[in-house]
Amino acid sequence: MKKKQVLNLDSELLKPMKERLESSIDTLTKNAILNGKDAEITLKINVSVNKKDREFNDEIEEYLEPIYDFQIQEKIKEAKGSYKGAVGFNYSVSINDEQELEVQNMNEQQSLF
Repeated sequence: MKKKQVLNLDSELLKPMKERLESSIDTLTKNAILNGKDAEITLKINVSVNKKDREFNDEIEEYLEPIYDFQIQEKIKEAKGSYKGAVGFNYSVSINDEQELEVQNMNEQQSLF
């Protein structure tokens, strides 16, 4: 029997959703850097379960199959909006030569050497 996993965004089950969300964050952050336009990402997740059966060792085993329908909407804003919360303060973002985002904490203690 396979090992059980904790359900979180790093689990194999939710990995496709996490990868798509990370891709949206990457794309819209690059757009904000290059074009100076704010953007918005909305993640909607519907959670449900279905009862399933499978044959295992000549017996019928019941289990619950989770279903996570998700929708990610991306919107580039023309005007600034208000925020209830924000992250990213005291960090720097840039795009390196390989077109990848680089993030740096600007409050890290600098080495004297």
